[in-house]
Amino acid sequence: MFTRVSIAIAFVTLTAISQIPQRTLRPADEAIQQSVVRTEPSYQVSIGAYLAAKVGINTTVARGRKTDINFNTLPDFGVSIFAPFQTGSRIGAGLDLGYATYTYVNKPESNVTDDNTIIERYSYLNLFPHLNLSGVIVGVNLGFSPKGRAETRSGRQVSVVTNGKTELSSDELGTLVEARIGGNFSIWENPIGHLNLYVMAGYVVSGLYTDYQTYIYSRDNYADNNPKPASLALGLAYYFRVPQVK
Repeated sequence: MFTRVSIAIAFVTLTAISQIPQRTLRPADEAIQQSVVRTEPSYQVSIGAYLAAKVGINTTVARGRKTDINFNTLPDFGVSIFAPFQTGSRIGAGLDLGYATYTYVNKPESNVTDDNTIIERYSYLNLFPHLNLSGVIVGVNLGFSPKGRAETRSGRQVSVVTNGKTELSSDELGTLVEARIGGNFSIWENPIGHLNLYVMAGYVVSGLYTDYQTYIYSRDNYADNNPKPASLALGLAYYFRVPQVK
């Protein structure tokens, strides 16, 4: 009797075990491979536009003259490109193409009036290749197709060159070479792009005139006082992200 009961229990147990689904154990590395796959960010170039108000002053002043700061009536503007050196990096190369004006006040040392205070303005098409080091900008700006003019603070147009011209061009003005350092820092971002604070300081190392002796306020003192303006610009730039195929 006991033997029959034991055999019956064993039979029922084996039958129950055979009904349990069998599972195959997977190695740990296979389990890891089943984890969610992360999507790597694509390489992105940023393209945008900038607009900046600027103030300037002359750093080479003839004897008997003084200089002062002057604000541009027309802001600097242009388009800007940033290409990171690698995916996700904030360090890369940039290129700005734009229009820039350099201005300063030229006046006598004494007996200053609105009629003898001269405001000089020089405008260029600019090509500015630079390095962008996490928002810090360093580079050399080149200016082409120059235009210049001067007028007194009272509004009277005057000539500052020996040939008497009041509208200056490449006949008097050469290619501009300017050292620049500044910042281009993101202050607001969204999936489409980012808004940046644009700050740029510049110093014209070339001088504005092809021959400094054609500039009245150099020639009168027989010295190389070719104007070399320093400037500071402040504005905003907006960049669109342009994703590239990996």
